[in-house]
Amino acid sequence: MKKNGLLDVIAKQRRTYISNLRLQPELKWAALGDLYRLPDKEKYPLKEWEEAVSYLLGCEVHFENYESIGKSLKPFSLEVK
Repeated sequence: MKKNGLLDVIAKQRRTYISNLRLQPELKWAALGDLYRLPDKEKYPLKEWEEAVSYLLGCEVHFENYESIGKSLKPFSLEVK
């Protein structure tokens, strides 16, 4: 059985397709916030984190360590109403 990737998990939570997470701005920002709040970040390799966030943002992102993931994604955790 294939292990679900980061974007698979978020798309499933949002009940949508991975492509929608990138194409619909509201879903994109929500997905980045979801990634910030995801527990056990170490469950996924840093490379997968880089690929997932790079895909959503449409530019290349690199993380030095797991702590830098939280620091980078924290702005997306703020709910703007």
